[in-house]
Amino acid sequence: MIITSYKYLPMTNDIYYAVAHRSQEEIDSFKDRYAHFDTKTIPLIFKTILNNTLTSWSPSSTWGTSHVIYEVRIKELNKPLILRANLGICAPEKVMKVEQLITEKVTKLGVQTNQVLYADATRTLVSFDFQIEEKLEGKDPEKCFTGTKKEYDSYSFEIGRCIARMSELQFDKFGRFDGDRAEKGELIGTKDSFPEYIFTMLEEDISKLVAFGMLSEPSGKQVKKIFEEYVSVMNIPKGSLVHHDLADHNLLIDKNNRFAGLFDWEAAVIGDPVLDLASCPTWTTPFPKEEKLIEGYSSTKALPDHFQEKMDIYRLRTMLWKGVFYVRANLVDDKRLQVFKNALKPFKLA
Repeated sequence: MIITSYKYLPMTNDIYYAVAHRSQEEIDSFKDRYAHFDTKTIPLIFKTILNNTLTSWSPSSTWGTSHVIYEVRIKELNKPLILRANLGICAPEKVMKVEQLITEKVTKLGVQTNQVLYADATRTLVSFDFQIEEKLEGKDPEKCFTGTKKEYDSYSFEIGRCIARMSELQFDKFGRFDGDRAEKGELIGTKDSFPEYIFTMLEEDISKLVAFGMLSEPSGKQVKKIFEEYVSVMNIPKGSLVHHDLADHNLLIDKNNRFAGLFDWEAAVIGDPVLDLASCPTWTTPFPKEEKLIEGYSSTKALPDHFQEKMDIYRLRTMLWKGVFYVRANLVDDKRLQVFKNALKPFKLA
């Protein structure tokens, strides 16, 4: 079933996760986004911003669900670039500038990612927000992984190491990045504590899952109480960069099934790196991933105190927003329901 009678908050810093908490009106606007995109703006953008001459451009409707994305060939380079545009109905998508600043810092760490060369959410040159990105070479493991479990274990181990390395990037405050400050070249959070971010829209998600029938009313009340009891576990003195969307479709492998890079920083936040370790295995994978992720992380950085408690509470928060998303997108099935129930088990709610 699809529930459309609920109102969701617009794209602001007061949402927890964009995919789950966009307004229905914005989601509906994405359906025919390519039909409304004026391709004559593509050569204008590249000529004005990079002084490049385009030779060809082609759309991709397979990358992402909310943006117009074109692969662009230009005369001055022997490799393609990517144009990513936001034609949504909400306020300017300043997170595009956030992503540019993040990729600059992550690249300096030596972690392979898609470098965002330019981002503009001012809507002065054109009427929409856009990025110009380098194209990160590799294959989508969600669609193309054909290797062995040993190869997938090695790939997962490397992702764990990347999470540990990214945790070296620390910033002031917590939660989603402040878009206005990003436009001034600064990366700073919007919350005063990490639990404050985790609690953002928590009650709304719980109430919707109770309404959807994925949680009983008593379980919903118990979930809220559990998060209140875990505040001390989630409280950290300093926040690190958390990608927050390490699904296989946001990662790449090379021809030998080795890790080749990560991209899509739209969901990135400042917080506890254990959130990446807890949420990453909740996506569809050809083989179990959690054990090797943790091994990779701990090969670079010591696991924190209360590690298992952190894993449990962050996985539960992940599955709460995913549960809302699954219902809204009509994606509820037995497999996803089981992952949802698994997140409840440590708290004896399943």
